[in-house]
Amino acid sequence: MPTEPTAIAGYSVGEKAAWGVAGVWTANEALRLTDIRARLMDGAAGPGGRLGYVRGLAQTTLESLLAKHRCEIAIRNPDLLYAVGGAEQDVFKLCEEAPSLGATRAGLIAVRIGSHTSRLEAACDPLQQALAASTRAPIAERKILLAGDGGPRLFSASNAMAKLASQVARPIDLAATLEALAEQGADRVLDLGPGHALAEMMKGVFPSIRCYAADGFRSIDGLRNWIALQ
Repeated sequence: MPTEPTAIAGYSVGEKAAWGVAGVWTANEALRLTDIRARLMDGAAGPGGRLGYVRGLAQTTLESLLAKHRCEIAIRNPDLLYAVGGAEQDVFKLCEEAPSLGATRAGLIAVRIGSHTSRLEAACDPLQQALAASTRAPIAERKILLAGDGGPRLFSASNAMAKLASQVARPIDLAATLEALAEQGADRVLDLGPGHALAEMMKGVFPSIRCYAADGFRSIDGLRNWIALQ
């Protein structure tokens, strides 16, 4: 198995799992907090929210479109790919207009909640309280835990609770998080999934880094063997 430090970062709800991998929470505690997060987000969002995506627009062009349709950036991905959130009809109209301004693709995402936008503001404080009351341990030795909203290193999980909670109502900069992983010296990346989207994103931005997705293995033993051989 690898003996060098392991850098860990989570994506949106996956940040709970990342903190578990880093030794802060047990798997059961991470799942319990994930359930609390989902319930609080559902309660704060109300009906009629939606996420969409826009690819290929410069951020300045996208920002004018967002202002026109009362939407917000939810997630910044590499390669000018943005998730946007707001009221469903506003997101639909934004995605409908985006190609006329140069977007290569745009459309709705099957997420009926404006996550990572100000529509979720009411969930932040109660989520912070739940996280602060959680049973946790210090970040494990030889684990480098990066925040999922831009990649700054977290040295104390307890001091990062407010930041983690606020992310449900703030945009995530995944592109910067992937850059931070590379800056930590990562030479191989495992995407725990589901799916393989993050591995493909990392590979596209940093082709010299070996990337693989856990979903590509047929068994946990195959995954362990791949890790041991890297």
